[in-house]
Amino acid sequence: MAFRDLDEFLEAEPLVLPIGGKEYAFPSDISARTWLRVQRIGPQMDRALAAKQAGEPFDADAEALTDVDSDELLAELCGDTLEEMLDDGLTSTQLKLVLATLLVFHLTDREHAEAIWNAQGEAPAPNRAARRSTPPATPARSRGSRAGSTSRSGQPARRGPTSSSTGT
Repeated sequence: MAFRDLDEFLEAEPLVLPIGGKEYAFPSDISARTWLRVQRIGPQMDRALAAKQAGEPFDADAEALTDVDSDELLAELCGDTLEEMLDDGLTSTQLKLVLATLLVFHLTDREHAEAIWNAQGEAPAPNRAARRSTPPATPARSRGSRAGSTSRSGQPARRGPTSSSTGT
């Protein structure tokens, strides 16, 4: 069996965002160059979000996107829809949320993008019940044997030298 041409079966539905009673469609497929650019800024966005959630100040020099990068990336992610939004008079706040949603969409998936959109650009609060039901990523450390020590061979460990003249 040979590999089929990817374009024969790969379909990507546009991401539709409602703004002011109108639906704007954004390409769900972006160029490989733009996707790689989005992937590079993903970790920076994660650090900025973590600092914000912890209530810590965010270092402006560590900004995830400069204004110029943000403008260029917005144009690349929005495609022709950007001009339509500008003609319709969208605000900077609306464009900022569109950019955040599109970045999350391309970094993760539609479900996470929807959560960001519905939270108005803010990361949704952590779900305590979900965290508690999820097993820890690493097993808990053993507190050691309560029955005594053994050597690696399974034999009891030898007694070491005593520290007092009485042997106790």
